[in-house]
Formats: sequence, C-alpha cells, structure tokens
Amino acid sequence: MRGMRVRGPHTVAGRLALGVALLAVAGVTAVATRPGPSPGGRLAPSPPAPSPSTLAQAGPWRKVLPGGRTRCARGGLFAFWARLAASDRLLVYFEGGGGCWDYRTCQPGSQLFKDRISDQDDPTGRGAGILDLDDRRNPFHDWSVLYVPTCTGDVDMGDAKVTYRATGGRAVTIWHRGHVNAEAALRWVFGQVPRPARVFVAGCSAGSIGSIVHAPRVIERYPDARVAQLGDSLGYLFSRPTDLRRLWGSQRTLPGWIPGVRAIPPGGFTMPRFYDAVAANYPAVRFSQVNFVGDAVQRAYHREAGGRPRDFGRALLGNLDAIRAGAPNFRSFLLDGSDHCTLPRGGFYSFHRGPVALRDWVAGLAAGRDVANVG
Repeated sequence: MRGMRVRGPHTVAGRLALGVALLAVAGVTAVATRPGPSPGGRLAPSPPAPSPSTLAQAGPWRKVLPGGRTRCARGGLFAFWARLAASDRLLVYFEGGGGCWDYRTCQPGSQLFKDRISDQDDPTGRGAGILDLDDRRNPFHDWSVLYVPTCTGDVDMGDAKVTYRATGGRAVTIWHRGHVNAEAALRWVFGQVPRPARVFVAGCSAGSIGSIVHAPRVIERYPDARVAQLGDSLGYLFSRPTDLRRLWGSQRTLPGWIPGVRAIPPGGFTMPRFYDAVAANYPAVRFSQVNFVGDAVQRAYHREAGGRPRDFGRALLGNLDAIRAGAPNFRSFLLDGSDHCTLPRGGFYSFHRGPVALRDWVAGLAAGRDVANVG
C-alpha cells in the first residue's frame, strides 16, 4: 500500500497529534471466528444466551493474541488481556500510550508513543486503582475485565498503513491499526461475556479517546445492558476542529450509523461535537469525564496549540460546558491539582472534591445511578 503524507506539527492536525503524543509520557502503563464489520460499521447484537449468573471465583488474567489484521506499529504482534469473573458485569479498559504523526515522531526509538506489546503490559499483579482487582474497595473487583493495551500511535482510532518520509530519503512505515486491534479485543470479549447486565467502558489519557470512540459499538452489541462510559483526563483533547483524514485514516472508523457523527464535516471533528452526537443517539446511556483542572499534560497540549497557560482552565471548562449543553446525559467530575489520570492509580481512593469521593462517584456510575456533576 502506498504511504500517505501527513501534515507537520505546525498545522492544526500536527498540533493535535503533538498533544496526543504528550499523553505517552503520562499514559499508565482464543480468537473469535466470526468476521467483524467494516470500519465504521455496527457490530451485530449478542446472540441469545442463558440468563446472567456470577461466577463463583474469578479466573486468572489471560493473554490473547487475536491475529487477523491486528498489528502493532512496526509490524509486531498485538495482544490483549482479560480476566473473566462475573458474567453479568463487564469492564472494558483502554490503556493510554501516545501517538505519532510524522517521520520525527514515528522514527525508531521515538519516546512519544508505545510501538509494541510486551510483558510490561500484563496487568497480572501490577494493577492499581480500578485495575487492582484484589482490592475490595474497587467497584470492579469482581467484574469481568477486558484490558486493551495500545501499540499503534493512533489513540485506538486508526486503520491505515502510512509511510512517513523525511529529507534525505529516510522513511518509516507505521501500521496504524489501533481501531482494528480494539475491535478484535471487543469481538473476543463479546463471545466470552455474551449478555452482561452492566458494562463500564473507560480509559486513561489517550485511552480515554478509545473509550468514547468504541463505546457505541459496545452499546450496540449489548442493547439490554446498562452501559456507562468514562473518559479519564480527556477534557481538552480534540478541542479545535481537526481533519481526521490526515490522522491515521480515522475518519472512516467513526460510528457512521449515528446521524450526528455523519453530520460532522471531515475537517470539523472536535471532541465536544463527537460526545454530543454519540450521547444524543443513546439517551439512556450515561457518558462522563473526570479531569484535573490544572492537568499538566493537557495544559502542555493547550500551550502547543497556541494557548496561553493561564487560559487553560477556562478552555477545559468551556469544553465540558459545551458537552453538557448538548448532552443532558453527560456528567463530569473536576478535581483540583495538576495530575493526569485517576483510574489506574493507587490514589484513586483518596481523590475527593469537597465531600464527594471520586471512588464513590465512579461506583455510582457503574451501578447505573444518576450521579451529579462535581466541580
């Protein structure tokens, strides 16, 4: 396949990708036989299955290599992990991991994104926050869990093979297959957990984008489940209109069956507009975000996009207000401080805003309760 050329970091698309790549610094670190849909297509509803029941004992984390079209950025094998426990409750979690968009950022040795899956991705015994499944305080400790790591530099949105070129004839080819990888992981867990009553889709940093991009497919697959989505440290990303055709082939991987998504022009993608379109299509689903008001990583993106540091907080709040204005089923939790990501950290249980504990707020979302906006 002939490589595509991508705009440099001084364009809007390049600055967006630079912001996504900054997330790499803070990102926390059996195959289905039925073929999946074409990019942007629906996944079929779950087949009939017996009534849900809870397993007596959780199984171990299991590594799955799905094969097929899945791939990491430099051609390596993609893998994901799953821990099967309660068959009526499913947590889908997308790992953060940055992005790349030109020769400089994608070249071998780049520290701006994860380009492979390794034993370091295995959550066995390494999880913290909601990924520490031995902690009884964890609202998801007895849930089945799908853990989707990243290795493609495209925030779980890509389906393109791109050759990036530099002066002097240098070139690097990247397999931006994040969307393909995520759908393979989802198809596998759909077969393993066919009819859950509750599903929680979440992600941290760049993985928070994966959580909202793939939530519609989860909702379509589980029409009878109570589904909630939470993007952790997502508030400022994709704030400015972006042409997704110039980023990883992502325009065609969006959920095109949603009228509001189809109405977004190719050069006009923003996260508030996407959230509003998805939320309007699924009014019974609760969509949400948690952010630090002074998030250092998102603030760096704001600066690279031309914003003044002192204006970041107002810009973040403006994005959240824009989503709330168009989506009555959207909720947000705003924390003081400059940290980045809450869910995969041991501090998850100590984060508060006034009298409200983040852990309790997330547990309410997971239980299907109508939580309030905080902060």
